[in-house]
Amino acid sequence: MSIVETERLYICEITDKDSVALRLVLSDPEIMKYSIVGVHSDEEITKYIANCKQQYDTKGYGQWAIFSKTDNTFIGICGLNSHSVEGEDLLHVSYRLSLSQQGKGFASEATSGVVDFCKVKLKRKYISALIDRNNVPSIKVATRSGFSFFKSSSIQGLNVDIYQVNF
Repeated sequence: MSIVETERLYICEITDKDSVALRLVLSDPEIMKYSIVGVHSDEEITKYIANCKQQYDTKGYGQWAIFSKTDNTFIGICGLNSHSVEGEDLLHVSYRLSLSQQGKGFASEATSGVVDFCKVKLKRKYISALIDRNNVPSIKVATRSGFSFFKSSSIQGLNVDIYQVNF
């Protein structure tokens, strides 16, 4: 069942069947270069899937799988997390795409779809994106998806810029 649909993508809950495709994304050092948690081992990917399922059950959101509508190709992941930043619990969008799927506009399309989900389904007043200030491609995705720079901060020892969309 799709959580979010866009023109070219459908975004749905991650399942155990996605573990092989997830491994290609979450264990790739280039893809995970700006990740707070870094590259995932096989054991960590199993825990990641279990954590996603728990978040779906308890929060109604989490990280989701992105698939192409045309050929059902696994594109990557995009979804929502929350982290405490300067004492505030921030709901933020994040994504990771397979290297072969980068540069095709999928990150912006998926992010925009998740932003709409936050506005319509979750009735949020705003959504954030926590981005390493050296991650220029993600800054471009955020601005294309309607985010504006909000402030600089630090999360788990990583300096980030916080971008935000207000509804």
